[in-house]
Amino acid sequence: METTDIKTGNKETFHCEDFLNDIDFWSIDIAEILAKDNKIADGLTADHWKVIMYVREHYLKYERGPEIVKVVKDCGISFKDLCNLFPCGLVRGAYKVAGLPRPHGCI
Repeated sequence: METTDIKTGNKETFHCEDFLNDIDFWSIDIAEILAKDNKIADGLTADHWKVIMYVREHYLKYERGPEIVKVVKDCGISFKDLCNLFPCGLVRGAYKVAGLPRPHGCI
């Protein structure tokens, strides 16, 4: 799906639902924009960044996002804390802010 992104003016920057088309386009500035769009209005904390960087590194190594159980275990946070950090959920919150592509089968 080709779109012109209203945030940057670039064509094909985002796929549907604001998932990046290209993980390499991701930057800290893009993460901040996506966080605001995903109701993380108070800014990204150290815990947000721990999860964001973890899911990015996992994706770059395995070409898929990590399961939620792995995220909470490896990041040392609870399910409740993860939900508070990313109210939209792991995929629509953390994956999206981390610049991961929309997972296949994601509704």
